[in-house]
Amino acid sequence: MSVQLYKKIMSIHSIPLAAILLIGLISIVIVSTFWLGFVLWQIALLIVLVWSPLFFLKTAQLYRQYRWLALFFILVITQGGHFVEHLTQMIQMHVLGLSGQQANGIFGMLNLEWVHFIWNSWLLLFVLLLLSFFRTNPWLWVLLVVSGWHELEHVYVMAVLLRTGHSGTPGLLAQGGALWGGLPIIRADLHFFYNLAEEALLLLAYVSQIHWLDRENMRRDSSQNIPATPVRNS
Repeated sequence: MSVQLYKKIMSIHSIPLAAILLIGLISIVIVSTFWLGFVLWQIALLIVLVWSPLFFLKTAQLYRQYRWLALFFILVITQGGHFVEHLTQMIQMHVLGLSGQQANGIFGMLNLEWVHFIWNSWLLLFVLLLLSFFRTNPWLWVLLVVSGWHELEHVYVMAVLLRTGHSGTPGLLAQGGALWGGLPIIRADLHFFYNLAEEALLLLAYVSQIHWLDRENMRRDSSQNIPATPVRNS
């Protein structure tokens, strides 16, 4: 990443230092409530609520300046939050050695098949919407393939759930899955990598789009600064 692109990204997402310090301090106080008996999802929800006004203000500012880049920003942040949920589950399972209901991420009550299906459907629809505005962004096309396959996984899982009433089935590619018995990886791990790939591709696509906007602005400025060619009298 060039220094110029880095500066552009930082300028687009600049936030007053006082606001960051204030919200950060409030977040630390909220985290300390863990020792007062608050459960993990309550703490996480309070932190989300504290940061939400800044998120909405920044989204509105991006829309005023760059229009549909704001949609990109929304998807990067929300999918990032969803990825944190999967990352938390990986820590619970593989670091803390938890299992079952104890390894359901932060918002365990939302670890339901229809919630995952709706979330991935929202992601796929937003990717298609972004492609209608940013067709030349190559990373968005790669993301479309990955998120489309991820959606197929959840469509199959939902079909099994509706047909049999059984949830938690391996899907298509997880261990014991419908395609050739799946890969030697359990479903939770596989879907962690799906979400990791989607968030990484989203970030690449977002940075790529900012770079493209920066180049277009520079090209426009340079064309406006070209001096007019004097007309010679014959």
